[in-house]
Amino acid sequence: MESPFTHNTIASGNDFLSRKREVSQTVLNIRNRINTVIYEPPKTGKDSLVHMAISQCPGLSTAYIDLLSIVDNGDLSHRLQAADGHTLIYIKNFQSILRLDDWSKAVHAISRQMLRDDAPVYIITGSGINAMKHIFEDHKLMYRQYERVRFSAIDERSVTEHIVRTFLKVGRVVSQEQAEYIYNIADGHPWYIWQIADYCFNITKGYLSGNAVTEAVDTLLYTHSVRFQETVDNLSRYQIYFLKAVFDGISKSSSSEVIERYRLNSSANVFRVKEALAKKEVITVDAPDTPRIIDPMFRLWLARNYFNEQQ
Repeated sequence: MESPFTHNTIASGNDFLSRKREVSQTVLNIRNRINTVIYEPPKTGKDSLVHMAISQCPGLSTAYIDLLSIVDNGDLSHRLQAADGHTLIYIKNFQSILRLDDWSKAVHAISRQMLRDDAPVYIITGSGINAMKHIFEDHKLMYRQYERVRFSAIDERSVTEHIVRTFLKVGRVVSQEQAEYIYNIADGHPWYIWQIADYCFNITKGYLSGNAVTEAVDTLLYTHSVRFQETVDNLSRYQIYFLKAVFDGISKSSSSEVIERYRLNSSANVFRVKEALAKKEVITVDAPDTPRIIDPMFRLWLARNYFNEQQ
């Protein structure tokens, strides 16, 4: 039978779990004509959340614009013009606007459109955390024209109970502890959780064994290994040194102790390396100066298949 743990489509209905606060905030913004900006890691449910919020606001005339493949300002203008006359405009992959030669001018143009008296409500999302920070935090574009909706971790209990119930519906059994392990090994990342759960569901006829869960995680890592290998292959020596420091959980990345321990040469070099890794969306930096690896499965792959060789 087809697995109920779908991870390649927009989640809706009973498949949409948690994020109640984020949905409520987005719905309230729509109803109060407040623009919304969301930037979170890839595959964490931005699209599903926006569609869920829109579904709770009947009567909207909605235009959907994906900027993933834009290559020039003319292409952007064409897509935006096609949205004229709608009451809500949902723009996704907004980070791609940085590809344009004069991207700030393009953002200013959208900003002016948002200020019109007859302007629609805008929802803008992006998966490039650092690229979106560059637009909205570093350059402070669209300043005070939107409210940011931040994602909190999806609720562990609702996810694990959903996994347990879904198995039971077809006479299969996964323990609460196993469901919690799946949640935690994926660090609460919904796309990875559903991929692991999907694999476990498909190979289980009765009780889910511990070996099956381990096999599911190994298979997930193998599935994404080419992507992860390409990531490290495209890093310089110093970027790998710094990545190892981040992997080890360092803070105060420019401290003399960190520079010496990880052979980073100087604080100026640390700044350049950190900026490069952020631009590649490998890490992001939380205040105060605390870098972290964005993708939890990439971090697990590093632990099992890359940095373990250096121990």
